[in-house]
Amino acid sequence: MYVSISIHPQYFAPLVPTLSRDVASTTLSTLSTYPNAQSYPRIALYRDTLKEKCNLSAKKFPQSNESLYKRLLKEKKALPPINPIVDFYNSVSIKHGVTAGAFDLADLQSRGEDPLELRMSSSTDKFKALGTEASAEPISVGVGELIYAQGTTVLTRHLAWRQATQALVMEKSRYVIFMSEVFNEQDAAEPTDLTRSVAKDLVEGLHRLFGVNAEAIILGRGMEKSNLEINAV
Repeated sequence: MYVSISIHPQYFAPLVPTLSRDVASTTLSTLSTYPNAQSYPRIALYRDTLKEKCNLSAKKFPQSNESLYKRLLKEKKALPPINPIVDFYNSVSIKHGVTAGAFDLADLQSRGEDPLELRMSSSTDKFKALGTEASAEPISVGVGELIYAQGTTVLTRHLAWRQATQALVMEKSRYVIFMSEVFNEQDAAEPTDLTRSVAKDLVEGLHRLFGVNAEAIILGRGMEKSNLEINAV
């Protein structure tokens, strides 16, 4: 599922920290009843599915939703803010237990005409991790990783394990595409209730917090691309 928007700077609203606190409090009340983050059913589903489909070790490559839950259990309160856009999609991720993220569309467009892709990596793909020194050279990721990429530039490794330096969403970002990879218990020909709930929170939250109108596009195996009709109120 993806949502693309244009954000006006006046709408970096003070309501985002309130959302983060409310979501953290509600989620902790349920999450704290489990022995750890990885035993939470939705996190377990991501771990099991990626192990089955991609032979991915969740211990070595935990997904962003699992990492957020681990931090939440440790902090026992809303996580420290990064910037309003990132804090917003992290709140959606925490509320629903799904992976969620975003890329700066202007940055992607400045890098050429190659499309944004979710695919398996090839031997020519290169990755420069967030936090790497500016002088460091990108590394090869090898064959067979599930990645977001533009051309041969890897933007995330192992789906939502680690992010690159390219296309980062920052406070100055104005053109943004959001993604959420919603794992369900089984394949479905239509968007599931969980998928619709995630899309609804993204679209309505973007309208309420940032003053923009957005449209959610659903992609999935066994279903045609579909635009969800969500009225932002």
